[in-house]
Amino acid sequence: MTAREPTQFAYRALREMGVCSGPPESAALELGGKPTAEVKALKYSPNGSYLAWAVADEVRVVDTHTLRSVATIGRPGVVDVRFSPKGTYLVTWERYTKQDDPEAAHNLRVWDAATGALQGGFVHKSFSAQALQWTEDEKHCAMLYAGEVRFYAPTALDRPAHVLKVDGISSFSVSPGLAPAVAVFVPERGSRPGLVRMYPVGSFARAVANKTFFKADKVEFYWHALGTSLLVLTQTDVDNTGRSYYGESSLYFMAAAGNFDCRVVLDREGPIHDVSWSPTEKEFVVIYGYMPAKTALFNHRAEPVFDFGTAPRNFVRFNPHGRVLAIAGFGNLSGQVDLWDRRTLKKLCTLDAHGASLCEWAPDGRYLLAATLSPRLRVDNAIRIWHYSGALVYHSPHNELYHVDWRPAPASLFPQRAVLSPVPAGITIADPAAASAAPASAKPAAAYRPPHARMREAADSESSSPRSLSDMAERRIFGAVSATRPVPGAPPRAPVGATKEMVARAGEKKRTRSRKAPKDDAAAATSTPPPAPAPSAAPKSVPETEVEVLKRIRMLKKKIGQIEQLAARRDGGESLELNQLAKIESRSQVDDEIAELAAKLSTLTSSQQNLKE
Repeated sequence: MTAREPTQFAYRALREMGVCSGPPESAALELGGKPTAEVKALKYSPNGSYLAWAVADEVRVVDTHTLRSVATIGRPGVVDVRFSPKGTYLVTWERYTKQDDPEAAHNLRVWDAATGALQGGFVHKSFSAQALQWTEDEKHCAMLYAGEVRFYAPTALDRPAHVLKVDGISSFSVSPGLAPAVAVFVPERGSRPGLVRMYPVGSFARAVANKTFFKADKVEFYWHALGTSLLVLTQTDVDNTGRSYYGESSLYFMAAAGNFDCRVVLDREGPIHDVSWSPTEKEFVVIYGYMPAKTALFNHRAEPVFDFGTAPRNFVRFNPHGRVLAIAGFGNLSGQVDLWDRRTLKKLCTLDAHGASLCEWAPDGRYLLAATLSPRLRVDNAIRIWHYSGALVYHSPHNELYHVDWRPAPASLFPQRAVLSPVPAGITIADPAAASAAPASAKPAAAYRPPHARMREAADSESSSPRSLSDMAERRIFGAVSATRPVPGAPPRAPVGATKEMVARAGEKKRTRSRKAPKDDAAAATSTPPPAPAPSAAPKSVPETEVEVLKRIRMLKKKIGQIEQLAARRDGGESLELNQLAKIESRSQVDDEIAELAAKLSTLTSSQQNLKE
């Protein structure tokens, strides 16, 4: 790719696929051999040389510069495609089916991208992007097996070149960079803590870095682009404190050289939503804490550098030059995106990307793409692209949009100025009202109410709903004059069917009330209202049988156990809720009730004994 060549992106939708040039042109490109059937998968190679897609009966590889076909792989049933780092090899995955022939059972296959020749295959029942991992030089690819990671040379996939054995390993990650390393994770078992170990690829005699920690059922690895530093995000499936439905999370920093590691200290309680490394500096950004979450910048020693503030955000990405930062809130959040200048640490603008489920920077670092995809949302699917100044420069709606992918390119091909550039002259600015406004069909957001409250509200509304035609007639219509509210300046209306004598008597009563009103008001002001009757205590249900008494005692003893647990948490320095403190204070009442029930149980037991005698 040359510096004069524009950026490019590809998309796939329901019975539709296309390739477009990126802004400022943003024009559809003619694609050789464009598929007419539904595209199952679509992916660019990491170096931007190839684009591959899969349909029901074949996989096609095209050159991204000429958009002409390079290779066709006649393999039906492929549902995902991936490239090796330099685009030399193409990996395809099919759903697993049991076969008698071992080679026929291979559902993860490696092909030569330029010729379509098969290099080998594996059995992998559940595919993910990390199923087959590559070193950046493509000398090895790695796959996880029970208790070991096997490294293969891509030209000899029938036997492993290296094997790393670690008991209890559950996941691994190969680093980028010229000196690749592999990090492996072993979850905690009983009293044994979880651990992450790091080894140079091909030299597994001794780990160069180790880190142990508790509360880790699974981890996510975040490598710096040079492969010299690693962030490990640990997560548990269950939060033992009961404060979160999503478990507990922590973040740890590890140097690949093994000379430094630490826990990243976060000053807010709650989950860690997202982590992102700067592509140019050894610094990273973390979004953490209960909503509204906090976003903070940390240096290469895991020390806080800058606080971006708190807001409902859960997504963060640097642009390829590390100059502009996108901090957004997607999923169940509003979809707002804040763009920050890393150099000045000032906010540039805020974008509205409601409903977006994909957000990526263009390789030139000037444009941000956000797409609303199916099946998360099956309506209002669209591709929107903003300039980092906040101008919406592209908006294209689609019917059931499934995926959008930028063509990768080195950031060095798109040098950035010291001062952020404005929107290019002559570019068409899309209508933000049509593209960024909330869908007209969407209902306004309302406060969450639990099911029992919804049922009570429904019952209340039903009980207060009109029961007769006259009640229905009194319901007001917006913009109409109410039958019970007089028009200002007009004489009072008489009820329908009322005679003159009835109107005269009603007027006389109204005048009499108005003359008496001041005296009545003064008397009401000086008089003391009668005391409200004390609310009668709810009758306590007294157990009458021996079985009921025993059941009640068991319940109260269970309650005492809960009170003792709360008291231990309070004595340990933990702050409790008001209802929890009140429960601790009720201990004496529970003890008294148990004593009363014990006496009653003794009486009932004696009575039963007397009856038997």
